[in-house]
Amino acid sequence: MGTIFTRFLAAILTLIIIVMNARFLGAEKVGVISLIILAVTIVQLVNNFIGGSALIYLIPRTPLLKLFVPSYIWGVVASIACSGVLQLTDSIPAGFFIHVTILATLHSLITVNTMILLGQERIRAINVLTVIQITSLIATLLVFYLFTSNREIMVYIIAMYASYVIMFLGSFALLTTRLKRGDLTGMKQVIREILAFGSWAQTANIFQLFNYRLSYYFIEHMINKAALGVYSTGVQLSEGVWVIPRSISMVQIARISNEKRWDYAVKVTLIFSKAGVLVSTFIVGLILLLPTGFFVLIFGPEFSGVKPVIISLAVGIITLSFSILLSAFFSGMGKPMHSTIASGIGLIFTIALSLWLIPIYGIVGAGIAASCSYTSATLYQLIAFVVLSKVKTRDFLIRREEIRILVQEVRRSVGR
Repeated sequence: MGTIFTRFLAAILTLIIIVMNARFLGAEKVGVISLIILAVTIVQLVNNFIGGSALIYLIPRTPLLKLFVPSYIWGVVASIACSGVLQLTDSIPAGFFIHVTILATLHSLITVNTMILLGQERIRAINVLTVIQITSLIATLLVFYLFTSNREIMVYIIAMYASYVIMFLGSFALLTTRLKRGDLTGMKQVIREILAFGSWAQTANIFQLFNYRLSYYFIEHMINKAALGVYSTGVQLSEGVWVIPRSISMVQIARISNEKRWDYAVKVTLIFSKAGVLVSTFIVGLILLLPTGFFVLIFGPEFSGVKPVIISLAVGIITLSFSILLSAFFSGMGKPMHSTIASGIGLIFTIALSLWLIPIYGIVGAGIAASCSYTSATLYQLIAFVVLSKVKTRDFLIRREEIRILVQEVRRSVGR
């Protein structure tokens, strides 16, 4: 199953989930769910200091067992500790601490499994598991929404449990087929290598997460949870555009990490980034053509503000499509510090502009702040890429030969 097809299917299934939650739960409960998911994501990012993208880079270079053991131990410890910190800072909605802790632990271990499989270029297996996970989430929600009268947030929590357990068991079973007993001596050195690479990468991801989601907390405190539900729905719809660049980046980083050739990495990044940005721009354009009444028809009267949110996010969504592929280049070539700096720049814009614009323009102000943040981060990455790669302006033009190479790379990914 091809990565791009899988991600597109996953985006469609995710859209179905968004619509079901909006219709059956309403804006305020959707807002609470977005905060729960955000808490789980924050914990997972802390886990990724050891169990994240550094594994992709180190898999071809390090015995698997020496990566697996510390990643799993850290995944459990970090999830429990970080959930506790979020609870103490009132960052988890009341009554959901235990659920966030368990879900975050499962999510962290799933991430470890997925990163290892990706480092082994077992992309087809990841694609199949991804579809199964989302399908199981939808199936569980449908059972509750269609056959019971339960319209509480716990319905979504139970569905998350079902999908996470299935994804964990499936990915763990695949991982253990290549996990052999071995010598664990030298583990400290391996952990140092993971942290040396992972610290930059995960600091970038944490900054990026807050670029994406810090506005959720601002909206909850400055407006209300119902407004957050409308905004988060608009954000999820807009971010669905990233299905193409994220799919491409999965293939890109695996290729670059295993090829280890600078000229190849630059060529692939240029080709993939052009394709990703063009497709993203086209999809954003189609979404913007949809009338406000369409969103009201799909999600309900409470969500009439979704279209203005999408408009405010449009420029940022397109620029970050480029950023996603530049980040894959920097990670694959062992230079994640540039993505960290870019995300730090974006975070400064997020905080400053959100505090200024949200009180004035509400959730549209949050979208404008996000677009400015994404664009500033992408501009830094572009400058860093040009300086490192020595590419010229003409290299960003689309060539017929690049289309042929792009098709070849996509076919390679489908075959895995």
